[in-house]
Amino acid sequence: MATGDGGQPHRWIAPEPVVRVVDVLERLSAPIRKKLGTSNLWMLTRDSTLLRQPIGIPHSGAFGGRLNSSFRTMLDLPLHQGSPWHLNAHQGRKTFARFIGKRDRTGLHALQEHLGHVSRVMTDAAYVGTDFELGELINDEILKETRAALEDLLTASKLSGHAGRMIASRSPFRGRTQHGDLREYIDFILKDSGMVLGVCDWGYCLYRREHSACQGDDHGPNAVLRTQSVCARCANFAVSERHRAVWEDRKVRNAELLEHPALDGESRKLAQERILECARILRGLDGENDSAC
Repeated sequence: MATGDGGQPHRWIAPEPVVRVVDVLERLSAPIRKKLGTSNLWMLTRDSTLLRQPIGIPHSGAFGGRLNSSFRTMLDLPLHQGSPWHLNAHQGRKTFARFIGKRDRTGLHALQEHLGHVSRVMTDAAYVGTDFELGELINDEILKETRAALEDLLTASKLSGHAGRMIASRSPFRGRTQHGDLREYIDFILKDSGMVLGVCDWGYCLYRREHSACQGDDHGPNAVLRTQSVCARCANFAVSERHRAVWEDRKVRNAELLEHPALDGESRKLAQERILECARILRGLDGENDSAC
């Protein structure tokens, strides 16, 4: 989709190990490029009784063979049902689906950056939308995460946040263990209520557009404006014990920031506001009734 024959410069988001691998592959294939006068990267050669033929990146079948030879030996994987674990290129799909499911699909933005797509719509349509098996895995993980979130919200003895306090005061399952009635109730919510539940690392969003502090749309929260500070003042927000560590860590980090001698006044004020936000959330989890939470 580049506008010219020369392509379009693009920054590829990749961790340091990948950067090192690319560098090694480039250096290994440099003599072949020089000999053939080509700019193709990662070229290999294969010996034959008839010819010495340059080839590019191995196809998936050859890649699978390499995965299950020296690479598998290097990983020292445990046996699976008494036999060596068989590696293949699709085994990261489940992990990817779980990553997306746990982040209410907003994780597609990270994939967009990695693949270099112009927009997340392209990522969704071109990569996920046409891969029905992967789409089903993602939907299954989203359903699992939503069910787990509902169980946590309905049974928690203490919740914080505006929506959290409302649920804690009304849930008939508060403080109880999981049982058949709870599962049936969650089935009803998932099937008939049409509720949108946003899940993130710092809490839950019982999404209602008219109360959305992040200015979400009919489909759910706004992934761009959805931050801890925005959520903390939102009427849709709920926090359970499973999120306590996130708020405690945020409070400590901002307290340490205040001790920095070079901190300017505006940044100091922001850090103080964040500490107060965290303190209100944590007081709610401790069972204290704080209407400013």
